[in-house]
Amino acid sequence: MGCHGGSRPHFVVEFPEVVVFDGSDHESDAAEELARQLEAREIEAPFVVASIHGEKLAAKVKGPRPPQRHLASSDQEAAAELGSRAKKAGADAVIAVGGGRCLDIGKLAAARAGLTLVAVPTQLSHDGICSPVAVVPDDGGKPESVGAIAPILVFVSLPTLVTAPVQSMTAGLGDLLANPLALRDWALAAQRGLEDVDQRAWDLSVDSFQAIEPDLDTDPGVSANEPGFYHRLVDALVLSGMAMICSGTSRPASGGEHEISHALDELHGGRAMHGAQVAFGCVVSVGLYGEDTDAFRGRLRRLQLPQHPTDLGLDREGLLEVLLHAPQTRPGRFTILEEADLDEPAAGALIRKIWPD
Repeated sequence: MGCHGGSRPHFVVEFPEVVVFDGSDHESDAAEELARQLEAREIEAPFVVASIHGEKLAAKVKGPRPPQRHLASSDQEAAAELGSRAKKAGADAVIAVGGGRCLDIGKLAAARAGLTLVAVPTQLSHDGICSPVAVVPDDGGKPESVGAIAPILVFVSLPTLVTAPVQSMTAGLGDLLANPLALRDWALAAQRGLEDVDQRAWDLSVDSFQAIEPDLDTDPGVSANEPGFYHRLVDALVLSGMAMICSGTSRPASGGEHEISHALDELHGGRAMHGAQVAFGCVVSVGLYGEDTDAFRGRLRRLQLPQHPTDLGLDREGLLEVLLHAPQTRPGRFTILEEADLDEPAAGALIRKIWPD
């Protein structure tokens, strides 16, 4: 499956294949199926990068080296080193098994080594599962979005996902809440003559949000006990990633709300999972677009996502600093934040309007 970009009529982008294992309740069975899937694609020398939560899934995959342990402190230099190891080991693919950071390290390692990538997420916390972008800290520890490669295969083990913390699943929902706002920001930039909209990527982003929209007012504890919910969440996150593949940019799923999350990372070292911070950032975008922030905050409250600055350990002064810094996190990206061009008095007034308490 692929797409023709609206502004690139001769450029075809191939989407990854997605395999969801729900044949049993045992992770060991999923591990055997993962090994079979790799063999079926003639991947004979896989180089495995696994987090502690991905070790069971990776256990049946046989490669030129034992699985390499992914560390939470891994940065771009570590990813480059892993890529070098994979190449020297004669690997024909990188298999990343773990959470979002592990997958991003795998993407970057595979890109540096010139190898294909297979992504095996152990939680559904954000829409970067199959995107061509890796968010990996630089040598100063600052998270940076780096162009990498998209996987050829996404293997999803339901027996693994149902054991992940509920907070990781709600973070995935939080990341998807950004899509409608990101599209409005994209349209705003297009109206200013700054960008062109890729219609296929736009449609995929819309499809992504619609796939999960019926679940956005359900208690996460209830959703976590419904296997069908995980299928819908996988579909939604993958579609969002495909939108980014199609456009060649994160535009279809990342706008001003992501700038706020980046500012939280840069100024405060991150206060929650990426998707949870994005959900909070959405409140600001909703307010700047003149929509009902009370209703949106109520949805976040039901989804157990941060909806008040204090949920992230921020006071008004800390949030003010975040709002003023956010546009600097993505130079060249025009969103509702850049349109608003908030100075200190305007940002303070917006905070008081959204959070009068």
